[in-house]
Amino acid sequence: MNDKILNDIATGYGTPVYAYDTEKIISQYKLLKNSLPKEFGIFYSMKANPLMGICQLFKKLGSCIETASSGELHTALSSGFSPDKIIFTSPGKTYEELKYAVETGIYNINIESLEEAEVINEIAAEKGRVVDISVRINPDFDIAGSGIKMSGVASQFGIDQIHMGSEFKELKTLTNLKITGIHIYTGTQALNAHSIVQSMEQIIKLALDTSEMYCFNLKFLNLGGGFGVPYFKDDSTLDMDIFRNEFSEIWDKYKDSLSDTQVFVESGRFLMAESGTYLTKILYKKECKGRKYLVCDGGSNQHASSAFLGRHIRNNFPMHILNKSGNEEQVNVVGPLCTPTDVIGQNVMLPETVAGDIVAIEKSGAYGITQSPGLFLSHPLPAEVQYYEGKTYILRERWEKEDFMLRQKPMDKNLL
Repeated sequence: MNDKILNDIATGYGTPVYAYDTEKIISQYKLLKNSLPKEFGIFYSMKANPLMGICQLFKKLGSCIETASSGELHTALSSGFSPDKIIFTSPGKTYEELKYAVETGIYNINIESLEEAEVINEIAAEKGRVVDISVRINPDFDIAGSGIKMSGVASQFGIDQIHMGSEFKELKTLTNLKITGIHIYTGTQALNAHSIVQSMEQIIKLALDTSEMYCFNLKFLNLGGGFGVPYFKDDSTLDMDIFRNEFSEIWDKYKDSLSDTQVFVESGRFLMAESGTYLTKILYKKECKGRKYLVCDGGSNQHASSAFLGRHIRNNFPMHILNKSGNEEQVNVVGPLCTPTDVIGQNVMLPETVAGDIVAIEKSGAYGITQSPGLFLSHPLPAEVQYYEGKTYILRERWEKEDFMLRQKPMDKNLL
């Protein structure tokens, strides 16, 4: 989407607003699909962006979907995904969520502990069913250089590789469960193709060894992925040609052993991040103690990732001013919140601006509004808009102040 398109969206829908480039989503999906062996499937990790319209697009593209809550499971079903295209992954699934997943009959529930498996077994017994599960393993290896390590370190995710013997022994006693798969996710935001391939080979080896050692048919294998995108100036682009060529050689070694196994990768950030732009309008330009500030109508409450909330080291998302270039100055881009953490661009070089100019924060298609503290200060939540072949389509309408009263109850008159 060029600046004219983005400016039209900002004018037509108001700011702040998220805009998603449909053609970019399609091209990223095709890039990932064409980089994998033809036998592989893809799970869209809808936590990256759970909009129903986005989920429907991935369904149309042929993707399966990975959910992580009953809300996401409901959205996936409402988006048209059949239960046999859905998996459920989360370290903290509630009894009600597991009951919903069992009743729905989804393809697989990824268990993360023996205790969780016991709850599923109890629910399945009450329903008179045998439920397929896959076991998420926390292995002793990880992806070198991944942004967030999710294996090889202590975490809430999965069953430790060292404890698999005792855990599988107990799992085999749960008669209303059937172990059909292995799920391993070593890390996210990986930009080194060679490291991803190495990790996937280790996952395949561990899965095959595990199924042989504990005597179950490996019908489902989720290799994770961790495919990253370059956000910052020193980031390299993940070379999918290297990935495709190197992994093709690995797959030739194992495809016969996995001929009866459905093999998947999962991805959210790689598929979505580069399609999205967050647009926010400059309300005021001010200077304080020698530093310049652009005060905008949207901030960390709507784009926590750009403010690096919860991260020890901050950086800046790529950003620019619509329809402006040259005469750059160093500024801080901040939102409207009453907190000093509401900084979505720190010491960034941008063209000289005036009130009314639009700041475009790029690579905002993943982990945007739904990962942000939108209720803080009850500012309106932004609209989310899809652009495709010259037209825009509303995916989520803007929430105004009245919407924040939904489901709230006044104090009981007896207490007043």
